[in-house]
Amino acid sequence: VNPTAPCATDATAQVTVTEQAPPDAGTDGNLTICGGDTVTAADLFAQLGGTPDAGGTWSPLLAGAGTYTYTVNPTAPCATDATAQVTVTINNPLISINTQNTLCLESQDGLVDVFITNGDAPYTVQLNSGADMIFQTNSFIIDNLAPGDYDISVTSNNGCSSESSFEIFITGPDLSATIDTDYFCNGNTPTNSTEIFLANQSISSEVLYAIDSTDPQDFALGPIFNGLAPGSHFATILHTDGCLSTIPFEIDEIDSLEIIVTKNNEAEIEVNVSGGSPPYTYYYNDNEGTSQNTFTALESGNYVDRVVDSLGCEVFDATSVDLVAIEIPNFFTPNNDGQNDFWGPRNIESLPNIETYVFDRYGRKIKIMGQSDNGWDGTYESNLMPSGDYWYTIRLNDGTGREFVGNFTLYR
Repeated sequence: VNPTAPCATDATAQVTVTEQAPPDAGTDGNLTICGGDTVTAADLFAQLGGTPDAGGTWSPLLAGAGTYTYTVNPTAPCATDATAQVTVTINNPLISINTQNTLCLESQDGLVDVFITNGDAPYTVQLNSGADMIFQTNSFIIDNLAPGDYDISVTSNNGCSSESSFEIFITGPDLSATIDTDYFCNGNTPTNSTEIFLANQSISSEVLYAIDSTDPQDFALGPIFNGLAPGSHFATILHTDGCLSTIPFEIDEIDSLEIIVTKNNEAEIEVNVSGGSPPYTYYYNDNEGTSQNTFTALESGNYVDRVVDSLGCEVFDATSVDLVAIEIPNFFTPNNDGQNDFWGPRNIESLPNIETYVFDRYGRKIKIMGQSDNGWDGTYESNLMPSGDYWYTIRLNDGTGREFVGNFTLYR
């Protein structure tokens, strides 16, 4: 300030002016992500080149692909916001597929032609979760494919991946078929007949058939094959266009039907079977067939034992049955003269379980005897029984169910 008289000294004052830097949000940038990924503030800040003001905000809220604006709040006296943008794009590879189908069911000449866009080579490729295949270009072919459904997964060099699916069809005839084997008997020998049934009967006049061979010399017109050996086999179907199909099948092993006949006692016949095809039906002479392998003869004689299995095979054997004929006296004289002093059934040596019951005229049981008893001596409780008629029941218990009932006379 200039002095005025009478003052002779200048008056001074100072103001210091500083320039405030405008807010800096960084430089616009770009970010590439894989489909399904989300972005964070740190991911976006890294694209702005530096560390923007922590007081700024992002718009819109962080998610996936899109353009995100970062705004730094102004400070007085500045009135202009500072902004920067990050553009986020998805870089999943896009898969385009062309297929070449196969002609025959069992051929492996199908292929798929794959085109990749929006990707970064090299690519790691999987078919149906198989081994990894590496391709260096955006276009490649996978060949030697059999008919069927396929899932393909492509992973780009940047780690992004995509999936797709395709199917290799059969353009030739449908040579699928089923195998049916019938088992039966030829005489008494098990054999079989195998028939091939085409799923598509309309082409039956266009095919030939073979068993266990693909040699053209072995093919025949008919689909029926008889007497195949037991074990593993395969049927081959050959079409006139050259397509060939093979179908595995099994022939069961059936042993010849055999029986062994034994006698468990004098009356019971037991037939043990081996081979053949269960269930078995048993025949004894002219009796009706049964599922039981034992038979009790009720009378002496020869018995033909015949077994028929489910295939119709049958086998025979013969058994002779000689039932014990017991003797039952019709009187006795218990006078101790050594003759006819005891009464009881005779010829019972082979009947260990025989039981004999003696009753008086009133039905009172007065004697029980087994095989080892000498017979009844005509007493009851140490008292002599009077002359007269007595009754008996004799049970052989030999499996035949035979039982004898009658009467005899005691003479004194």
